[in-house]
Amino acid sequence: MEKLLESDLYGPVKEYLENLGYAVKGEVKDCDVTALRDGELIVVELKRGFTLELIYQAVDRQRIADGVYVAVPLPKRGYMSPHIQDMKSLCRRLELGLIFVGFTSKGYPQVDVVVHPKEASVPRKDKKRRLAVIREHESRTGSANTGGVSRKKILTAYKEQALRVTRLLRDNGPMRVDDVKKLGGPENTGVILGRNALGWFDREPDANGSRYLYRPNAKALEALREYEDLL
Repeated sequence: MEKLLESDLYGPVKEYLENLGYAVKGEVKDCDVTALRDGELIVVELKRGFTLELIYQAVDRQRIADGVYVAVPLPKRGYMSPHIQDMKSLCRRLELGLIFVGFTSKGYPQVDVVVHPKEASVPRKDKKRRLAVIREHESRTGSANTGGVSRKKILTAYKEQALRVTRLLRDNGPMRVDDVKKLGGPENTGVILGRNALGWFDREPDANGSRYLYRPNAKALEALREYEDLL
């Protein structure tokens, strides 16, 4: 258990939530785990131990989520641990949920939800931030990121869309915005290419001189190779 990482908790928690019908993503706008179902947003924060930092993070997430859980490894002594009741009591007082993740001797994960969060006693205050989290969650086409990671590359929705555009341009040659969209590019292809916020694309006038043709530069192709496993 000493070698257990926060990211090791993600798989079991993700599977548990998906079995309840939630769409689950990792590392969305600083949230370790986000789960959406019929407009309900659940956030889970993962930590190797039940720390004050974990509580701070979870309380902050209450500003955007319908329910917030903290997930930690089951203590070494299991439910004989003297701190179990204190952890449960604090979570109930703060209206947080508490999840213990344990592993059998053969390495099989076990998820035990010992406290469910209560409905918030005060209204959410940060609707703009909540909407940003939901939009980012819904914009991602898969769950490429593992919740609880640190110092590892994160594939945001915008970067995923830019990589899709890069791949189309690489495979089909220089094209106009409309041509990229016809081949399956995202709806915001024009924004991605026009603003070029990532600095990935070069452009030149087309034969008529009225529109631009776009091509991926070396930086874009390197990013495509780097993130290919996540795509």
